Amino acid sequence: MELSYIIELALSVGIGVITFFLKRTMDELDRCKHDIVKIKEDYITKEDFFREQNENRRKLDRIMDILLEVKGEIGNG
Repeated sequence: MELSYIIELALSVGIGVITFFLKRTMDELDRCKHDIVKIKEDYITKEDFFREQNENRRKLDRIMDILLEVKGEIGNG
């Protein structure tokens, strides 16, 4: 009679430990999936990056042209 209680207790503890680690693993997997979705939302492609860099370069060139124009007008005026 006592042996069956010990076996039942050992099985219950074993199932409890397995459940604990399984739940922890599943929670970690869910966090990883969430992180992957967030990264995909924030991700920028190489082409998009270069396009933005070129746009910024064009804007800076326009600003420099305007500044050089203003400087030329002040120097000649």
